[in-house]
Amino acid sequence: MTEKQIWVTEELTCKPLDNYEDILIFLQDPPAWRTLCKELQPHSEKVIRNINVNKDLGEILLESPQVFCHMESDAENVKREDRKSLPKTIVCHDMANGYHDDSMIDGTGNSDAYSFYNWGGVDIFIYFSHHLITIPPLSWINVAHAHGVKVLGTVITEWGEGVAFWERILQSETEWQNFASALVAIAKTLKFDGWLLNVENKIARPESLVQFVRYLREMLHAELADPELIWYDSVTGDGHLNWQNGLNEKNKMFFDAVDGFFTNYSWREEDVVSSVKEAGSRLTDLYVGIDVWGRNFYGGGQFNTQQAVRLVHDYGCSLAIFAPAWTHEAMSEEQGDSNAVAQAEDLNNYDRFLLRERAFWGSIWPFLNTKLPSTLPFQTSFCRGQGKKRRIYGEVICPVPWYNLRHQQYQPNSSHGPHGYLLSTLDNIVGLSRLGLFKDKAGILRYRKTIEDSRLNTEDPTTSKDMVFSMNPDSIGNMHEDRVQDKVVEPAQNERKSVKRKMTRVLRDFFKVKSAKSDDEETKSKEDVNSSLNTVSEMDARERGPSMVQMSISLRLGNKNIKTRYALGYVPDELECLEPFFEDSFTGGSCLKVNASDKVSQEHRLSRIFFSDFVIENRLIACVVTKNLAGQEEQFLNVLLWVESDDSESTVVLVGRRIPHAQGAAASGRPFQHVYPAEGADLRRLQTHLLLYEPGFYMPIENSYRWNVRYYEVEVGSARVTAVGCRTGLDVGPILLGHFGLCRINTEHSNATQASQ
Repeated sequence: MTEKQIWVTEELTCKPLDNYEDILIFLQDPPAWRTLCKELQPHSEKVIRNINVNKDLGEILLESPQVFCHMESDAENVKREDRKSLPKTIVCHDMANGYHDDSMIDGTGNSDAYSFYNWGGVDIFIYFSHHLITIPPLSWINVAHAHGVKVLGTVITEWGEGVAFWERILQSETEWQNFASALVAIAKTLKFDGWLLNVENKIARPESLVQFVRYLREMLHAELADPELIWYDSVTGDGHLNWQNGLNEKNKMFFDAVDGFFTNYSWREEDVVSSVKEAGSRLTDLYVGIDVWGRNFYGGGQFNTQQAVRLVHDYGCSLAIFAPAWTHEAMSEEQGDSNAVAQAEDLNNYDRFLLRERAFWGSIWPFLNTKLPSTLPFQTSFCRGQGKKRRIYGEVICPVPWYNLRHQQYQPNSSHGPHGYLLSTLDNIVGLSRLGLFKDKAGILRYRKTIEDSRLNTEDPTTSKDMVFSMNPDSIGNMHEDRVQDKVVEPAQNERKSVKRKMTRVLRDFFKVKSAKSDDEETKSKEDVNSSLNTVSEMDARERGPSMVQMSISLRLGNKNIKTRYALGYVPDELECLEPFFEDSFTGGSCLKVNASDKVSQEHRLSRIFFSDFVIENRLIACVVTKNLAGQEEQFLNVLLWVESDDSESTVVLVGRRIPHAQGAAASGRPFQHVYPAEGADLRRLQTHLLLYEPGFYMPIENSYRWNVRYYEVEVGSARVTAVGCRTGLDVGPILLGHFGLCRINTEHSNATQASQ
């Protein structure tokens, strides 16, 4: 498109290196954009295990995702754990061989291009393509580093060219040492954190390859601050290309030489079990491959990726999530396709992608860990790195659509919740769509209640319930149950030891009908699979008739080959707590729209923005920027800081208006204090302090675009801010949150400022 082309120049484009000569050219003349690369931003050594946030809610069901966006006393007090001792998560970004809009230093005009914002649950980001040397583009380096995520490039060799390349490199010690030095120099020059090694061809000198890998790791750790070298499960120690789908004696020599081992995707549970045993004390360095596209993969991937992620999590391994941009690439507008969003006629393509992205990451979020921002000053305007226009302090500086991920600002790290969508089997989504359930408040609530109630039906491991959920427009949710004795099934060797756990997990497939696919069928092309799914849906619809959908629980205790296609339906009357808003912004291309409630649930929400670990000594300055929407002039926003010290806990409420008013409890069982915006002499003192000592934190108060910029001075003593949330003053109506920041006040500097006034 024209908008894209006007931005492109050869010098301002991130490119891969396709041969040894390209590597030499890079070393002689590194790209000019290297000066824009930013270092990794330190984060807390502690993290939150998401599985503990909602630990009292019972079994995790795919059709009933957990809520992380609501602030609760118990959730805010969740234990912080040592980051180094826990499993980690890799995102390996493979999207159409890479280097699209994301490769342009100055961005493009394609505001609908793929973006990633779930950084809170990720430890390592790998940029992947099938070029010899995949150099991560500047945009990914900077945005990942801002969120505390390491970035790796990829070295991949394949086919005959790969054989010839390694013949040249491994012919002498000098050659492979020079190659290792080149890889270290590239990473150091562009400030990224290491490499994924993927050798997918036969090797004539495997002993030399192991030596090279070991030497490369030594060099990386000598030259970079905290690097990672990851080996992909491909060639074995004898030089043969033979994917093991796990860690064993054939490839352990590579595991011993690197920081992490990334398994191939076609594993079975017994492969995970044996890999865990082989990894021993280095279990968290074992990254089990998760193919989101689901190609010959456990559970089928896609919206059922949770099944594999859960299993890996249960064994304590780390995750390597491959190609999560499936949410963007595989989108379809074809009615009845599992990759289409049902009832989404009112959404544009990008909004459909955002819905798919939320549903996917929300489904696996319980099994990840949340990193905690800890560096002060901290500030964000929540820009996603794209927009319809670009603004600074509310004023439009770019009146056309734009995309540039390096301008993405810090994103909320705990905002997932199943607001605005239903996730179920393809057949069910098609049927529910035909009934108009997605636009029926009572139907939505009844459907969700039925799913939630199913958590209670898992106590007796010897019985099951065959349920027929009959739904029609007049009477949704008429439940008929015939309690039957289930057959005793002898578990296969690779099954879970606990039959009870099998029974509870089978409820993930609640309402599953005729959509299971065998491993053989799974190897078909994506088009064939979608075609067969559509045929099944049409057959089911003819059998049921237009006014009834029948659904039943399917118990399959001993068969892991069955895979189910899940799909997504849009619920228009249900709103996200923190919704990205692209029609306006304070700085950048978007802000957050904070929704107090919605038509499906009128409960007044208390929404979490961040889990955090900000250390405060005595006092801090907070900056909050909001804007009222038309028709919501009376609405205001209170921002809550969850504060912990050695001997107390409290909640600080940054009140979103200047006139004192009656206050509800900020959080059950915790003392809280209300802080009002600084005014008059106090405001001028804070402004002077920031301009003198923290000019990058300062936001001008005056603007012509109705953005309300407020500063707060908060006395907390020696403490930590462990969470940040918000709640509207009125229980109905949205408000925009355009900026948030926290900054320590240095006592010595503060006294100097006061003395000068």
